[in-house]
Amino acid sequence: MNQDFQISFEAIDGSHVGDGGIEHGALLSRLCEAMFYEDPDQLASVRDDVIEVAGAKVLVDAVAVSANFYMMTRIADATGTPLDAGTVEPSVEIRELVGVNNFTSRREAQA
Repeated sequence: MNQDFQISFEAIDGSHVGDGGIEHGALLSRLCEAMFYEDPDQLASVRDDVIEVAGAKVLVDAVAVSANFYMMTRIADATGTPLDAGTVEPSVEIRELVGVNNFTSRREAQA
């Protein structure tokens, strides 16, 4: 693996702001957006783009990672699991950097 690259968090703000230093990053951000908004036409289009540009394996891996995070969040929400106290302090800087504290939860977005 080539370790001569630099990753940034710009892609967290959406596919329109860059690739975050990740190969196919903007395209993968589009895939995440399509999955979030559950638009079948948008999802079909970006799915085809990912397969064409990056390959089916990348598509499967990306969707599997997204599904796993979704599952973990659902379990944590359903059980009322708070952010681990040992994680709160060490994550302050990164949460601020990426603006995660300003994200709207899916529940809030659908309300």
